[in-house]
Amino acid sequence: MRTLILCFLSFSLYVSIQAQEMQEGFTLLESGKNQEAQVFFVKVLEEFPQNKTAQLCYARALGLGGDPGEALGLFKNMLAEYPKDLEITLNYAEAFLWNNRFEEAAPIYKNLVSEYPENFGALLGYANTLSNLKKYPKALTYISKALAIDPENLSAKTSQKYIRLGYAAQLSKAGEAILAQTYLDSNFIDFPKDRDTQLNKISIYLEAKNYEQAASIYQNFNQTKEEQIEGAIGLALVSHLQENDKGALTYAIEAKEKSASLKDSTLVLAASERYTQALIWNAKYTEAKRELEQLDSTYKSNSKVLALNAMFGMYTGDFKKAITAYQTILAQDSTSFDGNLGIANAYRAADNPQKAYHYAQQTLNYYEDQKDAQGLVEALDLEYAPTIDAMACTTKDNGENIAYSYGVATTIPLSTALKVSANYGYRITRNALSGQEAQSYQLGSQVHYRLTPGYALEAQAGLIKAITTDKEYTDVQGALTFKTKPVKRLHLDLGYRRALQNFNAALLEEKIALNDYFINYNWGITTRLGWYTSMIYTAQSDANNRKLLFTSLYYSLTRKPALKMGFNYQYLSYKNQVSELYFSPKRYQAAEVFADLMLKVGDHFSIHSVAAGGLQYVEDQETTSIFRAELNAMYSVSKQFQLGCYGKYSNIASAVASGFEFGELGFKLRWIPSAKPLFKQTAK
Repeated sequence: MRTLILCFLSFSLYVSIQAQEMQEGFTLLESGKNQEAQVFFVKVLEEFPQNKTAQLCYARALGLGGDPGEALGLFKNMLAEYPKDLEITLNYAEAFLWNNRFEEAAPIYKNLVSEYPENFGALLGYANTLSNLKKYPKALTYISKALAIDPENLSAKTSQKYIRLGYAAQLSKAGEAILAQTYLDSNFIDFPKDRDTQLNKISIYLEAKNYEQAASIYQNFNQTKEEQIEGAIGLALVSHLQENDKGALTYAIEAKEKSASLKDSTLVLAASERYTQALIWNAKYTEAKRELEQLDSTYKSNSKVLALNAMFGMYTGDFKKAITAYQTILAQDSTSFDGNLGIANAYRAADNPQKAYHYAQQTLNYYEDQKDAQGLVEALDLEYAPTIDAMACTTKDNGENIAYSYGVATTIPLSTALKVSANYGYRITRNALSGQEAQSYQLGSQVHYRLTPGYALEAQAGLIKAITTDKEYTDVQGALTFKTKPVKRLHLDLGYRRALQNFNAALLEEKIALNDYFINYNWGITTRLGWYTSMIYTAQSDANNRKLLFTSLYYSLTRKPALKMGFNYQYLSYKNQVSELYFSPKRYQAAEVFADLMLKVGDHFSIHSVAAGGLQYVEDQETTSIFRAELNAMYSVSKQFQLGCYGKYSNIASAVASGFEFGELGFKLRWIPSAKPLFKQTAK
C-alpha cells in the first residue's frame, strides 16, 4: 500500500535573519523539489554546520530525494546528540517508513503517541505504520485521532482513504464483502468519485460475480476521453466474465479506437492489451497474432505483452510458447503475479504437475491468500487425491437381452507420476426368449506411470469369472497402453488389450477372448478443427478376426457452452461370419453427423449430451438409417462428492455384439475421501 507521510517540521527557529535566509529551502522542500533542497541546505551547512534545522532539512531532502538509507543514518546521529528532541525523533521514525522497515518504526511511534497523545505527526505516522503492517482496524483508530486534531488535513484524509482501501481488500478476502463495501463508500465523503475506491469496489463485485454492479461503475467512467477508454476496457472484461465474448470484443474495439490519438502510452497499451485478449477470447487467432507482432515491435520485452504472448500460447495449445513467455517475465521480476501463476497453469496444461505445484505455491508465498493461486493448488490436490467411483446400470437390446451391471473402482496416486487403481465389477445377463443366463465377476488393477511430461505408460491386469448355464470358468484380462503427446495438439495412444465377450449370456457361454491391437490419435488441426481416429485389429480365440476403423472430423462452434459438430465414419470387417452368435459382417460401413454439447448450469450442475444420425451399410443389404443419443447429468454436492445419471440409445449395428437396437440407463458417483494427496508433494 502506498505510504503517505506528511512533512512534519515545526521548524523551531529563532526569530532571526538566519530563519529568513532558509525560507527558500523550506519552500523547495515543501514543494517536493528535493534535489534542489539538498543543494540549498548543503550551502547553509557549509556556513552554519551546527544548525539543527538545516541538518534536519538536509536529511529530509536526502531521504525524500531517493537516499532513505543515508537519511536514516543522519537522523540516528542527530538523535545521539539530541536524545530527547521530539522533532528529530519524529523524523527518525519516519525514515524507517521511507526504508520500508515498518516493524522497526512501530515501537518508536508507539512510544511517541504514548508520550505525546496530541501530537498530530506522531498519530499520523503511527497510523501509516500500522497500515503498512496490515493492522487496519488499529490504523483507523489512530488516523481518526489525527483527524480530530486537524480535521481538514489533506494528507491525513488521504492516508485514511488508503487505510480503508487496504482494510476493505482484507475484509473481502475474508468473505466480508458487505462490510468491505461500507468502508469503501466512506471514502466518497472526502473524495467523491475517487477512482481508486471505485476500482476496489469493482474488484469486490467481480469477486462476488456481481457483474451488473461492476458494469454500472465502469459505465459511469465518462467524464473524459481517458475515463471512457478505461471504462470500455473494464466493460470488455466484465462481458467476458459474463460469457459474452462478442460483447467484450465490441468494447475492446471501442477502447482501442479511442486510444489511437492519445499520447499516454500506458493507456494506449492497456487498450491494445484488452483488444488482443478479446481477439483471443473470440478465437480470432490470426488477428490476435498480427496485433501481438505489432505490440512486440512497439513494447519490446514489456511484461504485459509477454503475458499476452503466453495467453496466446495457452489458448492455441502451444504450452511451450506460454512457458517461455512466462519465464521471461519471471527473469525480469521473480515476484510477478502474472508470471508465477501463469507459468503454474502452463506447466499444468503441459502435463508437468510438479512444476505447477511449485509455482502455484510460490505465488502464494508472494501473494498470501490469493484466491486464484489457492484455487489452482486445490485443483491439483483434488486431481492427485484418492478417488472412489461407483456405478450401476441396466442395458437392453431388441434381441431380448437384458443385463444389470454394478462396479466400484478406487484410484490412489502415489506421486504426481505414479498412480494405482483397483476395480471390481459384477454383471448378470439373461435372454428372455431362450432363458439363458450368465454372470460374470471382474477383479482388476491398473498402474499408470508418467515417464516424462507428455509420455505415459498404462498397464492393466485382472481376472474374470463367468458362470453360465453349462459352464463355470476363470480367465485373464489385461491391457498395455503407451500414451504420448509428440507434437502440439496431438494425442497418440498405442496398445494391446485382452478381454472376453460378455455382452450377453450366449457370448459368455462361448468364452470368446478378444485380443485387440490398437492405435488412437486425436489431432487438433487448428484450435477449432479436430480429427480423431481409432484403428483396431482383433484376433479372437474362436479363430475369427476383426478390422475396425472409426474416424471423426469435428469442429468446435462455441466454447461456453462447449458445442462441437462433426462427421463420423466407421468401417468394420470380420474374416468369418458368425451371425447366429454375434454381429460379424464381411463388410459394414456407417456414416453420420453429430452434435456434442457440454453445458454447465450454475456452480453445481453440468450436462453432456450427444446426438447423431446417418446411414449404415451392412454387406449388400439395403441401406438403413441410424440414430444414437446420449445424455449425462452430473450434480456436484461438493468438490469432493458428485452424483450423476445417464442414458443412451443406439441402433448402430456395430455398437453391440448382437442386435440393432441398444439402450442403457445408469447411475454413477464419485467420492474423494481426502481433499489432499496421500503423498508429500516435493515440487521441483
